[in-house]
Amino acid sequence: MKKLLAMMLMLASVFFFACSDDEDDKLSKEETKTEITQLSTDLADKLTEMTESDGMVAMEALSTLPDPFSGSTKSNERYTVINNIKEYLLPYNYIKKDTEKAAFEGVPFNFDTHVGTYTYHNTPFPYWEIVPGGDEIIIYFPSDTLKLDVNDVTLTIYNYDEVFIDYEYLPTDIDADLDVDDIKVVDIDLTAAWDNDGEPTSLDVSVYLIPFEFTGDFTQTSTAASINFAILYDGAQFFSAGVGATWANAGDSDPSNVNGYIQFFEVKFQVNIDVIDLIAVINDMENYESEVEFLNAINNEIDAYVTVSGTWAADIELGLDANDELDILFVYADGTSESAIPYFENLALELEDFFGELEDYYSNW
Repeated sequence: MKKLLAMMLMLASVFFFACSDDEDDKLSKEETKTEITQLSTDLADKLTEMTESDGMVAMEALSTLPDPFSGSTKSNERYTVINNIKEYLLPYNYIKKDTEKAAFEGVPFNFDTHVGTYTYHNTPFPYWEIVPGGDEIIIYFPSDTLKLDVNDVTLTIYNYDEVFIDYEYLPTDIDADLDVDDIKVVDIDLTAAWDNDGEPTSLDVSVYLIPFEFTGDFTQTSTAASINFAILYDGAQFFSAGVGATWANAGDSDPSNVNGYIQFFEVKFQVNIDVIDLIAVINDMENYESEVEFLNAINNEIDAYVTVSGTWAADIELGLDANDELDILFVYADGTSESAIPYFENLALELEDFFGELEDYYSNW
C-alpha cells in the first residue's frame, strides 16, 4: 500500500519517462504548451474553493465544540468518530496520512449505544442536550462560531464502525451526511478493511462535498494491487489519479508491471512500465557504450505520454540537456523537444500547497 501511494505521489510531482506513441491524431506544440501551462492556475482555483466550501466550514465549526459523545468518559478522552468523519472527507487523508497519532486518547465507539439526537446549547453554559433512541445519530450544531446559539447544521450518522489497530481507531464503515440550512452539503459513504499495520487491504469511498465529489478505491491481492482517486466539480472531473501493479508470483518484492495515470482537467499523463526488463537494463548499465544508448534502452521499457481531451499531445522522454545533465523532455509532434521539468514544478507546487493547506487545516482538530 505504501509503495503504491508513493508511486501515485510520484505521478503528481515527477511524472514519467517515456518512449514514443503511435497515435496519428496529435496536437501542435503550441496547443500542448498552452494546455499544460494553464493547469496550475485552474487547479489552484478549484482546490482553494474546496477548502472554503460550506461543508468544510461547518466541520471546522464542529471541531471547536465539545465532543458530543464524551459526557460519560474521562475529561482527557474523546471518541474518534467525529475526527474520522472529518479526516476522510477530503483526498488528503487517502494520499498522505499523518505519521503522528491523534492528540487525544481514543476510546471504543459503539454506534448502537449512542443512537439519538444531540442538540448543542451555548447558554447558560455550553452543553449537549441528548435524547436517546431511534436508529441514527443526529447532531444539531452551529456553523458560525460567532453565532453559537443558531443551530443551522444537521449531521446525521446512519452507521459507523471502527477497529483498533496500532493504537488507532480506524473506520471500517462510515455512512453520514451533513445539511446546512436544510441543504445537503456533505455525504460520505466509506467501507474499508485494514491489516495489522494499519494499512488498508480494501477501500471503497464516495464523498460529496458540495459542489465537489470525491471517489476512491483500493484493492489488493497476493499478485495485484490498484488505487484510483477522482475529484469532480459540478459533475465534471478535474483531477484523477491511479496506479496499478502486478507481481509474477505471490511474495515477490518487485512487481512485473506498473501502470498509472494522473489527469488534470482534460490533460492526462499516462505511463506503463515493464519493471522486470527495466531492472535488467539498469543492472546491465556498464555494458552500454554511452549515456544516450543507456537512456534509449530505459525509454524502450517505459511507455508514457500526454493526451489532451483524448488526443495525443507529446511524448515524455528521459534524455540529456545541453550540459549533458539528466532531463525529462516533452517531445512534440514537430519533433522538437524542451524540458518538461519547469511545467511539472509549477504544477507540483500547486499540489504541494493544497496538501500543505489541508495539513494545516486539520492540525487544529
